[in-house]
Amino acid sequence: MKIRYTVVAVILHIVVLVLAMKSAEANEPSYEGVRISLGHTVANSSATWGEIGYEFKNNWELAASINGADETRNGWQDKVYVASLSKVIRPEWRIFDARNYYRLGVSYLNESNLVGKTNYRLGVGLEWKHIQVEYFHYSSAGIHKPNTGIDGILLRLKY
Repeated sequence: MKIRYTVVAVILHIVVLVLAMKSAEANEPSYEGVRISLGHTVANSSATWGEIGYEFKNNWELAASINGADETRNGWQDKVYVASLSKVIRPEWRIFDARNYYRLGVSYLNESNLVGKTNYRLGVGLEWKHIQVEYFHYSSAGIHKPNTGIDGILLRLKY
């Protein structure tokens, strides 16, 4: 049986997420506010990515994204519009003098040749006072075909 690297990565992400939830501060400060992000997809495509979101006091984030039209691993893809809702977990650990965070959520895409319409959204990021850098991954975990996945890197400004 061949184990795909994405399966291993998702399992690892869930393990780290569980550890992060156990480590998250009980009286965590509010991270409420608007998030504006620009980025680029990697691995299976090389398109631009833009996102605007709002993180609520309880660390849930609602976001709308657009993935630019470009060639992908599965052929040409027009613009993709994405809506997502995710929980952001911030453990006490610090890396590179930045607070790290982990994201687990769900998303809806209008049309993509890399994933289905409904997907999971995973993310790993570093945040400083007003800046975040995040690696994101959208995948249906094998529920839909195709399930190539959308991966990318975002630079996010927090307001």
